[in-house]
Amino acid sequence: MKEKVLVTGYSDLCLRAPGPRQLYGAMHSVATFHLHEDVSHLFPYINAVADEAVYHEEPPFIRFHLDTFQCALHPDTGAAAPFGSEGAAHAFMDRLIAFLNDLHRRRDSIEPNYKMFRPVSVLDVFRLLPRTNCRECGFLTCMAFAAAVSKQETVPSRCPGFIRPIAEHAVYPVYDDKGNLLSTVTLEVEPGSAQPDPGENLAYVESLKRGMGERVGQDRAILEAGNNALPTPLTERELEVLGLVAQGATNTEIADLLDISPHTVKSHVIHIFNKLGVNDRTQAAVWAARHRLV
Repeated sequence: MKEKVLVTGYSDLCLRAPGPRQLYGAMHSVATFHLHEDVSHLFPYINAVADEAVYHEEPPFIRFHLDTFQCALHPDTGAAAPFGSEGAAHAFMDRLIAFLNDLHRRRDSIEPNYKMFRPVSVLDVFRLLPRTNCRECGFLTCMAFAAAVSKQETVPSRCPGFIRPIAEHAVYPVYDDKGNLLSTVTLEVEPGSAQPDPGENLAYVESLKRGMGERVGQDRAILEAGNNALPTPLTERELEVLGLVAQGATNTEIADLLDISPHTVKSHVIHIFNKLGVNDRTQAAVWAARHRLV
């Protein structure tokens, strides 16, 4: 029986020369296309795994990098660049459709990311800053920092003089029994109350570090036997990530401990799930415990 796919094809592929404000040179073109199916339900999964993904709410679309190309998808249309020929554009479309169908098949093992980009005016952010260009945030000027905050490339807390909020809103997801997002509930909370206590979080991270250190001295025979029995063994880095997952660490905590990006941690977790043939962190933790990883 042939495996069911989501996207069966595309049509209306058209290459257009970039405008004067495009990033690419005159020798490269932008491809626009129409997909035969609506892929909007995959946007949170693309947001979870794709490089430099940015998920927009209104109208719903997502921008991301696939291989060396930039791509923007609306529910059943899209655009990608840069291409030097029509043949290169068609080859990319085959790759894009394979990527989308692979996500569709693996969506039960991927933790979707529903975070959406909601732009804020650079000038509005700038008004909240001390405007001293002190550079403690790592940016040369307050305006540069405001632009980065507006694009969600950094967070306000990096500025020691950022005005304190008078209220915060915490957005909580509502899932059905299959783990699909049904809706969200937004509650107004006291500033800072939605975040864990820094002292408690620091103590927890220190305990994770100790757990990592203790594992180094363990007999690895059982772990190596179990790992080598897998169709595709876990890499040493994936074993590190799995050990921390089994201890209950979040992706952000793992990223801080291993000095890698949260996106890289997500990729490792997805690879771990696929290699172990599990669907969630609990099942992965059970495997780790059975094979003396924790």
